[in-house]
Amino acid sequence: MAYCSLPMPQPRLLLIGPDPAWMGVVGAAATRIGAPVDVQPDVAGAIAWMLPPSRIYSHVLATVPLTSQEIDALAGMLDEVTLAPTPLLLLGSPDCGSTAVRCVHRPDEDALILALRSVWRAPPEQPPLSARELAASLHGGGLRMRFQPILRAADLRPVGMEALARVHHPVRGILHPRDFIPLAVASRQERVLTSIAAVRSFLEMRAGLLGPGMYMTLNLPMVTLLHKPAVLRGLELCAVAGLTPERIVLEVLESSTPPDLPAMGRAMEAWRNAGFRLAIDDAGPALPHWRALLDLPFDILKLDGGMVADMCAQDRVERIASAAHARGMSVIAEGIEDTACLARIRGLGVAFLQGFLFSRPLPSLAVPVWLRQWNPATLSAASVRAA
Repeated sequence: MAYCSLPMPQPRLLLIGPDPAWMGVVGAAATRIGAPVDVQPDVAGAIAWMLPPSRIYSHVLATVPLTSQEIDALAGMLDEVTLAPTPLLLLGSPDCGSTAVRCVHRPDEDALILALRSVWRAPPEQPPLSARELAASLHGGGLRMRFQPILRAADLRPVGMEALARVHHPVRGILHPRDFIPLAVASRQERVLTSIAAVRSFLEMRAGLLGPGMYMTLNLPMVTLLHKPAVLRGLELCAVAGLTPERIVLEVLESSTPPDLPAMGRAMEAWRNAGFRLAIDDAGPALPHWRALLDLPFDILKLDGGMVADMCAQDRVERIASAAHARGMSVIAEGIEDTACLARIRGLGVAFLQGFLFSRPLPSLAVPVWLRQWNPATLSAASVRAA
């Protein structure tokens, strides 16, 4: 469940659409609040420009009309890398009705500054999310999917995309897994969450966003792994998306209790017989019983991202990777956030990599843009600090 958060950025504006009526107003307002301004001609250009995870903005301003998919894509490019929500301001447009957007109707410098200052602040403290709120968001279309690339360590060629769930709450904004997964488990909404996330992921991949030979990984909680009808549902979704089961990897989510190994083994055989591949997710300190799982027919082991990023945990990473290799499993290391970590993990013989050094989790609209633009030679030595 990749997530990297940086502190609220200093004022920095991205203007989409160089409308002459607004250029001078935005420039003057930016000067008054001490904010640099970057300009992109359209939404496609803005998404391409924002692909490096280090490009963080306090505000995105648009003088062009935005569709709901474009609003979600712009918001999705930004809410992965900052603790505070990045406001989207529509300039000179009528209110579109989205909670993710604020409107400034006329080119007035003072009105623009007021809007910038009123929305650039830390989100207010909220009471804990309730099970009823989570259910309302899930059933009300609030689930959003992001896709983070997985690359082959040898040549940094993309080989897969991990589907990651986010929940859009009308007041709280975007919620990341740490904000809602424990509640989903405690309130027995895991299966509903997984079902909606799977449908959204397959529908968004149906447009052919996966490159040739690439696979998609999906999180699979234990309750769904053991649910026999889920296998048939997985095959139905593959057919809808035009993907074969062999291109789907199911990451079995960590559990705080020791697993029922015989029941897991029987369930896994049903999934594997249908063509799906299975992965141990987050192997490391957060999964104390990972050794027991090595005796089950998993195809892949994913190393815990926090452990991968910890320079002091290199011996532990090597031991877990070696144990997986000895059983014929491929190993994916997530949490690669700088070139030093990349070199260290490559030296351990890990075959596949994932992390903010390569890409933040992306909305589906940005996936083909990233695939076209990705070039390992452009890797920056600058690191991305995790929260």
